[in-house]
Amino acid sequence: MCGIMGFSGNLKNESSVGVVLNGLKSLEYRGYDSSGIAYYDNDDRLIKYIKKSGKLINLSNEFSCIAPLNSDVAIGHIRWATHGKPTDENAHPHIDCSGNIAIVHNGIIENYAALKNKLIKKGHRFTTETDSEVIAHLIEDYISAGKSFYEAVRLTSCELLGAFAVLALDAASRSIAAVKFGPPLVLAQKGDNLYVASDISPLIEYTNDVIFLKNSEIACFYDGKLDITTFKGKKVNKTITKIDWDASRAAKSGFSHFMQKEIFEQPARILDAFSSRVMFNEGTKDNVINLNKIKIKRAKKGFNENTQNSFNEAFAGLDISLEGLKLTKNDIVNSPKIVFIACGSSYYASLAIKYMMETICGLSVIVEYGSEFRYENFPISQNDIFVGISQSGETADTNSALEVAKAKRAKILSITNVPGSQITGLSNKGVIYTHAGPEVGVASTKAFTTQLLCGLLLALYVREKSGFMPGYQWLNPRNIFKNLVELPKKMEKILFMDETLKDIAKKYYKSSNFLYLGRGILYPIALEGALKLKEISYIHAEGYPAGEMKHGPIALVDENMPVLFLLSNNMLSTKTISNIEEVKARGGRVIAVADYEPEIDGLSDLIRIPETLEVLSPVLYTVPLQLFAYHIAALKGTDIDQPRNLAKSVTVE
Repeated sequence: MCGIMGFSGNLKNESSVGVVLNGLKSLEYRGYDSSGIAYYDNDDRLIKYIKKSGKLINLSNEFSCIAPLNSDVAIGHIRWATHGKPTDENAHPHIDCSGNIAIVHNGIIENYAALKNKLIKKGHRFTTETDSEVIAHLIEDYISAGKSFYEAVRLTSCELLGAFAVLALDAASRSIAAVKFGPPLVLAQKGDNLYVASDISPLIEYTNDVIFLKNSEIACFYDGKLDITTFKGKKVNKTITKIDWDASRAAKSGFSHFMQKEIFEQPARILDAFSSRVMFNEGTKDNVINLNKIKIKRAKKGFNENTQNSFNEAFAGLDISLEGLKLTKNDIVNSPKIVFIACGSSYYASLAIKYMMETICGLSVIVEYGSEFRYENFPISQNDIFVGISQSGETADTNSALEVAKAKRAKILSITNVPGSQITGLSNKGVIYTHAGPEVGVASTKAFTTQLLCGLLLALYVREKSGFMPGYQWLNPRNIFKNLVELPKKMEKILFMDETLKDIAKKYYKSSNFLYLGRGILYPIALEGALKLKEISYIHAEGYPAGEMKHGPIALVDENMPVLFLLSNNMLSTKTISNIEEVKARGGRVIAVADYEPEIDGLSDLIRIPETLEVLSPVLYTVPLQLFAYHIAALKGTDIDQPRNLAKSVTVE
């Protein structure tokens, strides 16, 4: 969950410390208990370091008091504490006894106690409570035995158990080494400069060509030369991945918070997620629709009648294309079950996608928590289809579960935002990229809605491949696409309700508890809405199926309990309205999000959103819940982009 950043090279107007500090700012969402930087001072010819508890600004202030630095190699760390309290002493980097080796580490060393005891007996002196410090001393120990820096790092890596991404800095050779076993590490080489980070966001400022280290790989960089080997010393050829992200997407661009910006980006990101995957299927290649031109028109001028008509004209005889997906008709027809694996918001997206697939395809779908799956006795056959969902593609629990399924020869595909991430290497049946771009806010917003959209496209793909064709007109793919193309415009209408939602938030931000209730496909959205409120406002909130209210949760209802209902104009609406009446009869306060005008005058604060098909409704219902949580958190004054105790990517168990 921690963030690490390294640089080696020579920039005319900036020292290595400046590059690393700037990179840590992009990574602060991964941890903000403490931070630190170690650098080689070219003038004094030794490693120096500063580390501070608290947020990154504390470290920045320390460096601002130092004269311009002459340094061309540095490593840095932003910490989410696991072993040891978030103090100055326990902050990274960690230094060996000689002062010649510095390391930063993301992960957990499971055998650190045994290693530490062994090293203490050899005379090594430990100064922190962390598991990470053993890495620096192990490298030192091997160098003392006559090994080169690279060999010392390699042999150390072979001794470590657990999950670790490590950057090591050697004063003697002025070289930097990167080690991956579990948590992500991404490299970018531009000329004689090397950048290393926990994810893509700090790198795209310099280049869009990156190298994803794989498990059990070591990269060593010295004097402009990059070598990558396995833990066994076998040389690895570099595979460069081009990242189609604009660096400006990782800036706030005038918004108060990254989360707010990312909420408002969603119409464009939803359009990105489906526009390149939609085409004519009228028998000629000339009929492929260039939706990218329409997308550019929308981005510059907003939706207008001509744009909408262009879309509408496009949706006659359409097909979908999911690039790189290798799922065949035989795979689908012969599969006894489809299993979704995910954690957090991605798990709730999976629950909604389960409804989409069962409705559109008529197939049975199972959804499992990644954190629980690998410890269950879940029956797996080689014909099963597993779908992993992870924004970062590096979620440890999800990937571990997929590894279990892959070991039993199941078919694996994934939905993720990050090309080259660990989940993509596990996906023997292909990857569906969400095209959400960098998401900096810890609480997922655009990643969640684009996951929903990609799940819908997967459902349509499976239906098309399997040949299953329900007779209901509204399930016709053309009808779904016709409504799909209107989603961005309808999302923008909800965003225009921002001030209304802020006014409603003012009535409730002092509440201590919330209930979120929904039925059918909206139940997962109730769970996601409650999670957003918990994550960024620290208000206790629970999501339930509305039909379960009388089976326990109603005992919590009183005049201090706001209950937020998700209402859709379907056969269950009258039952949900009855639930609202029951809450009001007990003095509860009601907020209703509805896509029609329900007969609840005087019973609630109503948030009226545009109507769409039921299988598309989760995308629209999510947006007001995000805005509501955001405004409550802003009114409470919490740290919205960096909520306490949370990190963006859970890369260790």
